[in-house]
Amino acid sequence: MNGAAPLTRAITCEVSSAGILLRADDAFQQLHVRAGGELGGTLACPALLGLTQLVASLRMRLARAVRVADGQNNLELWVEAEPFNKDVKLSILGWRDIDNVAVKPKSRDTWPYQGQEPVKLRFDQTLRLVDASGPVEKIVKKTDFGSSAKFILGRLLGQDAPPAFQNVERFLPISRRCVGTFNDMCMSVWGQAERDGAGQISGYTLSLAQNGKVEAATFAQADGSSAGALFGKQLAPVLRQPLDRIIANAETIGSELLGPIRENYAAYARDIANAARHLTALVEDLSDLEAVERPGFSTAKDDIELGNVARRAAGLLALTAADHRMTILLPDAQTYVTATAELKRVLQIMLNLITNAIRYSPDGTEIQVDVGTEDGFAYISVSDQGAGISDDDRERIFAKFERLGRTGDGGSGLGLYISRRLARAMGGDLTVAAAKGGGAKFTLRLPQQLTLV
Repeated sequence: MNGAAPLTRAITCEVSSAGILLRADDAFQQLHVRAGGELGGTLACPALLGLTQLVASLRMRLARAVRVADGQNNLELWVEAEPFNKDVKLSILGWRDIDNVAVKPKSRDTWPYQGQEPVKLRFDQTLRLVDASGPVEKIVKKTDFGSSAKFILGRLLGQDAPPAFQNVERFLPISRRCVGTFNDMCMSVWGQAERDGAGQISGYTLSLAQNGKVEAATFAQADGSSAGALFGKQLAPVLRQPLDRIIANAETIGSELLGPIRENYAAYARDIANAARHLTALVEDLSDLEAVERPGFSTAKDDIELGNVARRAAGLLALTAADHRMTILLPDAQTYVTATAELKRVLQIMLNLITNAIRYSPDGTEIQVDVGTEDGFAYISVSDQGAGISDDDRERIFAKFERLGRTGDGGSGLGLYISRRLARAMGGDLTVAAAKGGGAKFTLRLPQQLTLV
């Protein structure tokens, strides 16, 4: 396998904890041999060998972008590694040739689609380019596969990219419209979300066609940053253990289990424990961020009942709400609303929504949780009696690291971003509107459970 191409299936291998290649798909074997390895020998790519040894030591799944040289090309791979019996299983999900990432801009060129069939770009459910059809040779580069829709549209559409990307990001249809490119020419753009056999969103298809006379075109230089750079390094296994130790020791000191200490020292210990918990929550958010943004991310399809999810989430946060003299009002026990989604992820979203409602609402107020069905979807909503969210901020609040100017509230600015990505990965969505009385109402919509008659 040479150069960058979209992977229709993962390329896998099994490696012993000592780094010996035990089994591999043909493409992986060829990579190993070109890098100087032998079949049955030590894994020849140092970056992959290091990742294997780390997973074997920690006994936990890691995913990251790695760079390797196979004797012919410099490659960037998106790799998942996980414990497999006593060994380690590696899965390559993304593969790109980075020798020619930087492409010099052309001072004069023509849009190659004049009078031809439209170009179709297909993005997966994480909005990474996985397929392209039509006369794409002069526009879609090998390095584009695996890149984000935002990057590709920005390169093609310039200032007109943000409005188009907003619809793509929300998996909303784009009716055929004319937009300008870098050279002020007119190009038709239209698109729609794709759904699988179960009716769940599986990706997005964008179509492009040239209108009118072609003028001189200047295309932006391709971004040389790696697709995996968004995910950074896997910090979770490095940070969790010392943070857990800090929390345990600080709680032991603060609760005076080993003997009485001065009150101010006990307060310091409790502050240390709370700060460590905040850092632990941030580590978990970063771990979830890495998961939801990796190519091919998917969720399980469990049959769940939303009233039960609401009761579980409220039970877990009952003490926190009681500390603020807040009441969580739940749907009637007789109300039964089913959905198809991953139970763990839905509970994660609900815990985030209710936690936010507690955090940003006045003490002594109520939080209302409702469930129901609407427009072919099941929904569960959380309404608070806080200050609410202005119309201008209702999309901003779902942006990565966006906190609307709040500081010192213990939030990372990732919770709602991750929650919406999870909701859309499950074929639904997460939105916010005004609640009765002026607060905020967050609504999680999910595919209804299919009932066989």
